[in-house]
Amino acid sequence: MKTTICIFLPTGKTFTFRDAWIALDNENVLEIAYTAMSDGRSKRATFQKSAIAGWAVTQLGNDRVPAREKK
Repeated sequence: MKTTICIFLPTGKTFTFRDAWIALDNENVLEIAYTAMSDGRSKRATFQKSAIAGWAVTQLGNDRVPAREKK
């Protein structure tokens, strides 16, 4: 199953991480582990929760089709 995580900043900017998972989620920090699209290496991104507006997690498996592609 592939997971995409999108981080939303209060400014409206977004960060999208594909093939990712939440490595740490506590009161203050959200840490995302992901495979970089640029070089295929495993990396981590750490965000202070006080600095983000929110996040979304989308999981797609082989048997699921995103709603916009259903016919």
